[in-house]
Amino acid sequence: MSEEKNLTSLNNAFSALNKVREESLSISREIVQYCSKSIRSVHRNNFDDAAKHIADASQKLDTIKNLSKNVSEISYAGYVLDAEREYVEAVLFYKFEKNNILEPYENFDVHPSSYIQGIGDTIGEWRRKALEHLRKLKINEAENYLEAMEESLEILNQLDYPDALTGGLRRYADNARSIIERTRSDITNAFINESLRSDLSKLNKDEL
Repeated sequence: MSEEKNLTSLNNAFSALNKVREESLSISREIVQYCSKSIRSVHRNNFDDAAKHIADASQKLDTIKNLSKNVSEISYAGYVLDAEREYVEAVLFYKFEKNNILEPYENFDVHPSSYIQGIGDTIGEWRRKALEHLRKLKINEAENYLEAMEESLEILNQLDYPDALTGGLRRYADNARSIIERTRSDITNAFINESLRSDLSKLNKDEL
């Protein structure tokens, strides 16, 4: 094979790879946008919109998988894994809000590390929901999110694999633990304050 023909062959191969990369990079950005919109919709209790954004993201994920099924360099690229992580977070958040369940890994067609990271990110969203309920003095509802956070952390704690495989499992677990401790403290303080308000109200009524 001549040098020129060899170079042409290499250029064609890299050009094809770059085309897949550029297309999958653009799609991954769309996935992240859809997932962000879904999460915002759930916070606004707009579940129809949230479901639509998740469906759009799912369709785009399938497109990336078809593009990269024979290209491991793309399948394991950071931006693809980031898109999967965002998708897991959006679905976990939506499913829990709708059905009060922690959607299992087997229901996702993603890398296992993406599911782990998605769990870690969702814990932060659940804290936001818990605080939202605490502001409305809905302590039982806030505790429900705390339970979901603790169940999720338990999953992370029971996995023991190198960070190279899990995408930073220990970091996600440590961060989740910190978030959960702060949320538990917030709920405890809210419970104590509400009990004090109730006792004072009863005392005032008795005095009258």
